Amino acid sequence: MRSTGQLYRLMRSHWRVGLAGAGPLAMLGLLLGHVLPDPAWQVPVFHFYLVSLVSFLALLLALVMTAAASQIDNVRVLFLALAFLGISSIFLVHALATPGVLAPRVNGWVGASARLSLLVGAVMLALSTLETRPIIQRRILRRRGWIIVAALVLFALYGLVALASAQGAPAGSSNASTAVAGHVGGHSPAYDSYGQAYGPIASEDVARSGPSTARWMDAFERLSLKLAGEPAGGLLGGVVLALLGVVAVHYWRAYRRWDSPLIRSMLVATILLLQAQVSMAIAPVWHVSWWGYHVLMLGAFLTALVGLVWEYGERGSLRGVVEGLLLRDTIEHLQREYTEVIAALCSAVEAKDVYTRGHSTRVATLAALIGQELGLPLERLRILYQAGMLHDIGKIGIPDAVLHKPAQLTGEEFALIKQHPVRSHEIIRHVRSFAPMVPAVRWHHERLDGSGYPDGLAGDEIPLDARIMAVADVFDALTSLRPYRRPLTVEEALGVLDEEAGTRLDPECVRALRRVVEVRWPVGAEIISPLLELESQPATA
Repeated sequence: MRSTGQLYRLMRSHWRVGLAGAGPLAMLGLLLGHVLPDPAWQVPVFHFYLVSLVSFLALLLALVMTAAASQIDNVRVLFLALAFLGISSIFLVHALATPGVLAPRVNGWVGASARLSLLVGAVMLALSTLETRPIIQRRILRRRGWIIVAALVLFALYGLVALASAQGAPAGSSNASTAVAGHVGGHSPAYDSYGQAYGPIASEDVARSGPSTARWMDAFERLSLKLAGEPAGGLLGGVVLALLGVVAVHYWRAYRRWDSPLIRSMLVATILLLQAQVSMAIAPVWHVSWWGYHVLMLGAFLTALVGLVWEYGERGSLRGVVEGLLLRDTIEHLQREYTEVIAALCSAVEAKDVYTRGHSTRVATLAALIGQELGLPLERLRILYQAGMLHDIGKIGIPDAVLHKPAQLTGEEFALIKQHPVRSHEIIRHVRSFAPMVPAVRWHHERLDGSGYPDGLAGDEIPLDARIMAVADVFDALTSLRPYRRPLTVEEALGVLDEEAGTRLDPECVRALRRVVEVRWPVGAEIISPLLELESQPATA
C-alpha cells in the first residue's frame, strides 16, 4: 500500500498536470468569449525576440537528444532529436520572417513556419512513441548520422527559400502587401498583417510575371500563403492535434505507472503544445489570445528542459536519463504481453515460498535490462522477461519444509532443490507459446565450468538466454534477504559476480549487469516497486 506521503505527492503531481491541461484552455475561452479583454498588441520586435527564445530552448533539447542519439542504439531517441531539431529550425524562420523586423514586408512564411514547425515536431514525437521492428531499426540506426545531416540540410534550405522570398519584393506583390497592410492588428477572413490567414484574394494578387527569379519567388510565396491560410492551415492543425494527442496519451500512461521528473515534464510539455496549436488556429492575430500560443510553446520547452535537468541530477548521466525514459516504455510493452497464465503460475510459486516474493519480477526485469544492454531485439527481451517470470515455477513441487528450512540443506534436500529447473521445464514445455523460454528456464543454473545443474552443460553449450538469466538470478539472490543470511550490498554482490566471471558466469553478461546496475538499475527499481505494492495488497472477496 502507498503511504500517506506518497499519495499526497501523487495527488499534488496530478493537480499540476491537470492545471497545465485546463488552465490555458480556460484562459483562451475567457479571452475569445470577451469575458476578459483581448486587445491587440502589435509589437513585431518583441515577437521576434520571444520566438527566437522559444527556438533556442528547442535547440537545447535538440542538442541533448542528438548527443544521446549518438550514444544509444534506439531509433526512438533519433526521432526525439529530429522532433526538437525540426521545431527549433522552422520556428526560427517564423521569427526571422516577422514583418517589420528583418523581413521588410508582410509575407506568408511567418504563419506557414509556425504551422510547419508544430507539424514536423508532432510527426517526429509520434514516431518516437512507437516500437520499431528490429530489422528496420538497425537499418535506420546505421544511417542515423546521414539522417541528421540530411534533416539539417533540408531545414536550412527551407529557411533560405523562406527568407529569400520574405526579403524580396517581386513585381506586383505590393498589391497583396498593400491590401494586407490595411488589416494591421485585425483578423480578416481573407488576409491579415501576420500572413497567417491569407485567403484566395491575396494569393491571386501575387504577380505571375517578371524575371525567372521573381517567378519562382512568387511561386514559393503563393505556397506559403496557402500553408498559412485555409483550408490547408486547418487541415495541418487537425493533423498536429491528432498526433500530439497520441503522444500525450503515451506519456500519460507512462506517468500513471512511473512518475518521474522527465516523464512528467514531457507529458506537460505535450499538453502545452496541444493548446498552443489550438490558440494558433483560432486566436486573432496580434491579440493577447494569439500571443498566448507563443507563451505556451515557451512553457512547453522550458518544462521539458527543467525535467531533463532534474532527472539528470537523479541519474547522474545523460545516457541514464534518456535510457530511463525509453526503458519504462520497453518494460511496459513487455508487461502488456505478460499473460494471465504466467501471472497465475508465478502467484502460485510466491504463495508457496514467501522468501521469493518479488524475486521472479526482479530477475525478469534484470534479464531484460541485461539483454537490452547487449543489444538484443525486442522479441528476445520479451522472451527473457517472461522466462524470468517462470524460471522458478518448478519450486511448486518442492516440499515446504525444504523451501523454508532456516539452516543449511542436507545433500538429499539440495538434490531436490536442484530438480526445480527440470520441473519448471516439464510444466511449460506443453505450452507451445512458451517454447522459446525453455533454454533460460531449464539451464539458468548451468555454469561455464560445467559445475552447474541439471545437465552439467559447460561453455558455449549454455544458450545466451540461460547465461543472462544466471547472472540476473545470482545477483538478485545475493542482494535478497534469506532465512539463513543477510542480503549483500550491491557492491558486495557485484564483487562476487566479478570473481565468478569467466569461470562460472559469462563475463560479458556480468559486465552488462554492472552497467545496468550503475546507470539504469534505479530506473528498474522504480519499475518494480509498483508491482510489489500491488502484490502486497490483500485480495478482495
